[in-house]
Amino acid sequence: MKQLLLLAVILVLTACSTPPPRQSVADPEKTWQERKLTLAAINDWFLQGRVAIVNSDEAWHLSMNWQRHADKYILDLSGPFGAGHAQLTGSADGVMLLDADKNYFYADSPDRLLYETTHLRMPVKSLLYWMRGLPDRELKKEQHVLDAYGRLAQLQQDGWRVRFRSYVDIDKHELPQKIFIDGHHLTVKIFIDEWDLKSKTFISKKE
Repeated sequence: MKQLLLLAVILVLTACSTPPPRQSVADPEKTWQERKLTLAAINDWFLQGRVAIVNSDEAWHLSMNWQRHADKYILDLSGPFGAGHAQLTGSADGVMLLDADKNYFYADSPDRLLYETTHLRMPVKSLLYWMRGLPDRELKKEQHVLDAYGRLAQLQQDGWRVRFRSYVDIDKHELPQKIFIDGHHLTVKIFIDEWDLKSKTFISKKE
């Protein structure tokens, strides 16, 4: 009897925690145009997640902390247990990278700087847009596919195929939770564990 009562309670709690099915929108393209304006206005965020980067010969599994405020950002990448830490700091004036040995490197392109110093090929500049579920507006050509809710499901830009595998509701915004990227002989899988759109303070991990 006790087992049956416990099972009933578990089933009720599970039912209560299951979100109602999302309703598709009547006009996904119209919803998408409205979403783009809302998402483009998000210029402050803090997120934590994981990144898997794979090419034909090597694979990296990294932890990621990414903060952005206006035109400035800090991207922290580190291997398991903090190994191989690199911090990328960018602004309109250029990009600086601090490696695990406290060496500083500078460039005007985050993609080139990250590759030259760590051999990690990531489209960081475009990711500033893709992380919000937007196409990179600085790239003229794009092809996209929308889902039934007016969100990006797939995007083609600059030789990259970006698939938005799931979204999460954050402060009345639907933001990507899983992003899979393929291109240039590379696969990048991003899993976002936490979004924070209210943080206004940079948290440095270079110490």
